[in-house]
Amino acid sequence: MGKHASALGDIRVVDLSTRLSGAFAAKLMGDHGADVVLLESCEGHPTRSEAPFLDDAPGPERSLLHAYANANKRSALLAPADGRRQSLLQVADVLVVSDRESAEAARAAASPAALVVAVTPYGLAAPEDAPGNDLTTSAVSGWALINGDEGGPPLRPTLRQSDYLAGLLAYTGTVAALVEREQSGAGQVIDVSELEPPLWMAAPTILAAAQGDAIGRGRARPGVFSGPVPTRDGYFSVTFSRPHFWTEAMHALGLEDLATDPRYLDRTVRQAEAAPLQERIEGALAQRGRWELFDALAHRRATVGVVLDMKDIATSTHLEERDVFSETVIDGRPVRTLASPCVMSGTPWRVRTPAPRLGEHTDEVLSAWLGQQLEGTR
Repeated sequence: MGKHASALGDIRVVDLSTRLSGAFAAKLMGDHGADVVLLESCEGHPTRSEAPFLDDAPGPERSLLHAYANANKRSALLAPADGRRQSLLQVADVLVVSDRESAEAARAAASPAALVVAVTPYGLAAPEDAPGNDLTTSAVSGWALINGDEGGPPLRPTLRQSDYLAGLLAYTGTVAALVEREQSGAGQVIDVSELEPPLWMAAPTILAAAQGDAIGRGRARPGVFSGPVPTRDGYFSVTFSRPHFWTEAMHALGLEDLATDPRYLDRTVRQAEAAPLQERIEGALAQRGRWELFDALAHRRATVGVVLDMKDIATSTHLEERDVFSETVIDGRPVRTLASPCVMSGTPWRVRTPAPRLGEHTDEVLSAWLGQQLEGTR
């Protein structure tokens, strides 16, 4: 890779994905400068038909998910039998796919130096090329069970967590493979399973279980010692993992006898007396506002957190100052979106194009990619 104002400025990517995980991986490449072509069929990428929609009005150009996952891409509409489609695959540096059959076809069509990035539910080496989604992967990975309360049912995930995590890992693997290709000149297959990111996050628990240790649920009993609890105007979390966290929190809550009793600096004592302590602490928290609590406790360097809803997050001044928000265009209207999760000082991400209309750039892509090839400049 040469030196560019963007990190991946000389990389050509063909996004053949049909899943959010692959689309997100390709989006991250586009965010950091790669020329990403979303190669679509007449039906369009599946994210075009997924909610939420602008003004709750469905349409292939109105999906907020499509607007986010396919930004910084150009759309080319070419039938599978169109020879120009195969020509695009041959000049690509990276091809992103979502199933085993597509991975095999991409590998056969691509140049020896190309990377084939497969982001699938269970991986290319799985005994069966089974379908899956965030519900099934959370179940099979143990996420649904370990995150629930003791005695309660397994949880259903929200927000497509495994899809985004798998896409992020696929992007990371792609960048690593591009660095290696600088030395070898050879391509390779990057095989990412949507099932596995939750496993990596639970690695210590899995290793403990493999040694025969008894592994319980996430929380033995909901309450201040294990999770968020109600305040006057929402929910709030406070951590007592270190002795000074306990002392400062009790002072801030006006529970001076608990703050000054040396017995409670010992976590095992707090655990033994959890029920009466929890009742008093939760009672004190319930009388205060969540941001009032945050100011009082954070000032004392206690580890605390306000539980935010999506509206809180959308108006967060902290996130605004971090430049977490950006702007895109959906159906001709400017709409707020999120920036790239990776902040780079020398080669920052940037919005070059909003998510494309179906087939919007077919002629442009054919001219830029195949025209250059025919002229012998690539």
